[in-house]
Amino acid sequence: MRCGLIGYGYWGQKIARVLNQLGVLRAICDKNCFNLLDGYEKVSCLYGYENLLAESDAVVIATPPETHYEIAKVALEAGKHVFVEKPLATDYKQAKELEELAKEKGLRLRVGHIYLHCPGLLAIPKFIGEAELWVKLLNIAGAPSETTREIIWAGLPHAVSIALHFFGDKPDDIRIMKKDEHRVRLDLAWDDHSRAYLDVGDYTGRRMRDVELRVGNTRWNFNADKPYIQRMTVSEGEIRLWCSPDLQKTIASVSESSDPDPLTLELKAFLEKDGVDTMGSKVVKLIEEIRDAIPETNK
Repeated sequence: MRCGLIGYGYWGQKIARVLNQLGVLRAICDKNCFNLLDGYEKVSCLYGYENLLAESDAVVIATPPETHYEIAKVALEAGKHVFVEKPLATDYKQAKELEELAKEKGLRLRVGHIYLHCPGLLAIPKFIGEAELWVKLLNIAGAPSETTREIIWAGLPHAVSIALHFFGDKPDDIRIMKKDEHRVRLDLAWDDHSRAYLDVGDYTGRRMRDVELRVGNTRWNFNADKPYIQRMTVSEGEIRLWCSPDLQKTIASVSESSDPDPLTLELKAFLEKDGVDTMGSKVVKLIEEIRDAIPETNK
C-alpha cells in the first residue's frame, strides 16, 4: 500500500519515520516541504494535498484538529483509506459523516488514539461497575506550551479514549473540577458506579503518563513516562506484585517483539485491518458534552 502523509510537524515527523520503516511512505505534503527529503529515498515532496492523492492508496493526516474533517472528506471521496490523528473532527456530526462515508465506500478509517495500542495498558482487565479509573496525562512543571492548541482538542481526546475503552458507554454525569486553557480535570460517573478521574495538561516540564484502575483493594497501574517503555504493576492491599503470570507472558511477548512501539503497532493496524474505527466519533461526542458542561466563565 502506498501511503501519503499530510502534515510534517512534531508528530508528523514521527509518523513519517514509522511509515518509512514499514516501506509504505511515498509522499509527504507540508507547507515547508522543501526541508523534508533528508533521509527519505523515493519519497515525493508535494505542496498541495490534492496532488498527494494521485500518488497514494492511503492518506495519513497529521495536521491541526480543525482541518481534519475537510482533508479526510476529500481523501475518502477520492477513494483513499484514511488514518487521522486524534481527534477525528472537532464536530460530532462531521465525525459521523466521515465514518458513514468510509463505510459507504468500503474504505478504512482509523483514528490516532495511540494509548489504545499500548500493550501494557491493554493488559489491564475490564470490569463492570465499582471500578475507578485514574488518568494523568500531564507535564507537571514548567511554563505552558506555546505550540499546543486548545487543550480540549489537544490532550483530552487521549484521556477520553482511555475512559471509553474501559467503560464503554459515555458517562451519565460530567463534573468539571478545573478548566483553563492549559489544564482540565474531570470527574466522570456511570450509573453502574464506575468513575473516571481525568487530569490533562500541556505544560512543558516533567512528563507524567499514568493510568491506574482501582477495584476494591487491587490496583492495576500503567506507566509510560519514558518513550516505548510500558510498565504494568498490580498491587493488592499492602502486597505489591510485579504482574500476574499471564500478564508477565504478555509483557514478555511485547518486549521480545520487533514492534513494541505503540505508534508502529497503531499504523500497522491501519495498514492491515479493514473497517471503520467508531471510537473516533464516540470520543468527539463525549468531548462536545464535556465542553458544553463547562461554565461559560471558564470557556
